[in-house]
Amino acid sequence: MKSNNFRYLVAVAGFLTTLCLGTLYAWSIFMPALQAEFGWSRATVTIPFTVAGLVFAFGMLPAGRFQDLKGPRPLIIFSAVALIIGYGLSAMAQNLIWLVISYGIITGAALGAGYSAVVAGGLKWFPDMKGTATGILVGGFGASAAVFGPIAHYAIDAYGWRTAFWLLGGVFSAVVALCSFVLINPPKGWLPAGWNPSKGVGIRKPSPEYTGYEFPFKAMLATSQFWLMWLQFVLILCGGFSIIVHLRPLALELGFSEATATGLVAIISLSNLFGRFVLSPLSDIIGRLKSFTLVGTLMMAATIVAPVAAIYNIPGLLYFTATVGGVAFGGYLGLSPAFTADSWGMKNVGVNYGGMITAWGIASFIGPFFTGLIRDVTASYNPAFFVWAVLCIPAIVFTERLVKPAALKQRAVKLGLPKTETA
Repeated sequence: MKSNNFRYLVAVAGFLTTLCLGTLYAWSIFMPALQAEFGWSRATVTIPFTVAGLVFAFGMLPAGRFQDLKGPRPLIIFSAVALIIGYGLSAMAQNLIWLVISYGIITGAALGAGYSAVVAGGLKWFPDMKGTATGILVGGFGASAAVFGPIAHYAIDAYGWRTAFWLLGGVFSAVVALCSFVLINPPKGWLPAGWNPSKGVGIRKPSPEYTGYEFPFKAMLATSQFWLMWLQFVLILCGGFSIIVHLRPLALELGFSEATATGLVAIISLSNLFGRFVLSPLSDIIGRLKSFTLVGTLMMAATIVAPVAAIYNIPGLLYFTATVGGVAFGGYLGLSPAFTADSWGMKNVGVNYGGMITAWGIASFIGPFFTGLIRDVTASYNPAFFVWAVLCIPAIVFTERLVKPAALKQRAVKLGLPKTETA
């Protein structure tokens, strides 16, 4: 198990696991069928999705701590079991509360457990190229809607949304269960053969944000850098989540066919994957903070173009929003685990990243719900997308002006924290 080659098998298993977990991003495909059957508003139909996002994100705190202590395998097994239960019960939903419990809470818990196991457990095998590794490990989450979105769309058309839930739940549970045989933590003290952090080059060179100190969870929470990046996370991803959930309905309003609008979901997903695969390795070379600035700029462009498409009746511009917004969203999710590990260490990366990703959960609620609510009240998506574009500006400022890695090193020295990076 100490072989360098085994870690690449871990990366493949991690990708397959997050591929199954990432259909959360395909929720927009279920929205029309649920609205047609239950008569829900645009804001209401996003509630199961947003609850799942919140449970997923906040569930990563206990899951991350458990993973740091016991390893990823028990979490992966729990995820496989909860997936089939959550999707199966969702298929039998008769009202909103049922779907909130089955999809929002049970499936959300499955996502949080599985994602935490993959990110924290997998990242510990790649201390020499954190950005590249996280791009692969969480890449499946970005690609999922492109792979399973068309399948879900076909299943809904052919068999109904209830059967689609059953089919997806069965497949996901089986694949995740198989991956549990591979996803384990490396042995204590393990490092890649021949790797010396002080002499690494290219993607194996420590990033400018690397402190070399191990921060316990409470010590991380006491740093201003954590809260600045947490707020940045919220500001950037509110727009990203709004694109993921509401771009398809917006496209239908602008005259897209059902099939073409569903194609936008696939474009977002593939761009999401591209962002993780490209921006994450890029951050190993140019640094995480410069990469975050790039991501914030891309998200601002994506969110401002959506209302421009509606105002000037240029529906083709939605392809720009889908592509650039997907790249920015995926890039951020690929960068944030690596940034967390660089800044606050590898030993507690499970629970520390669990704390960071609670911002993802907040954004998954605020973004889609607020955007849907504005659409219900004003009959337009434009005001909401303009707000998300403007809020990217302070997020960029945080990155450029306020987050200082040197201050983290000074804090670690003052607290007497250990200067190590081992599994």
